[in-house]
Amino acid sequence: MKATELEALGFVQAGTCVLDGALKSGVRFRLTSHQKDRVLYAFAVDREVKYIGSCDNAETCFSSRMSRYQGIMGAGTNKRIVALVSAALAKPACVSIFVWKPDAEVRVNELRVDLIKGLENPLIQWAIPEWNIQSKPAQAQCVDGA
Repeated sequence: MKATELEALGFVQAGTCVLDGALKSGVRFRLTSHQKDRVLYAFAVDREVKYIGSCDNAETCFSSRMSRYQGIMGAGTNKRIVALVSAALAKPACVSIFVWKPDAEVRVNELRVDLIKGLENPLIQWAIPEWNIQSKPAQAQCVDGA
């Protein structure tokens, strides 16, 4: 999928990645906008969407999420994705970061719907980015417990 399809949804380019041997990850994430926003984000290699993710909770903003990649902090996903970004940059290729901050607020009765988390999986299923593990077609089927 091309980045233009994400842009049609409202994604905008908000950064790029460059090799930087001074960092533990070897990759610097240069952010140009939305640093303090909670967003959905996508990594694109030469404008081909490779990964879609989200700022996982209300306290996580775009800059802190990218810092976790850059410092290879947290779960194995950070290490796996930064290795893929690094390999793409070494080819060399252009790695861009796109973000979307949905501005609508959705409520169901008194409950506020978290659009960031609620849109992440449908976007991944729609785009099928190759770096998202959960984008692979499911093999298992639900089985009725009765």
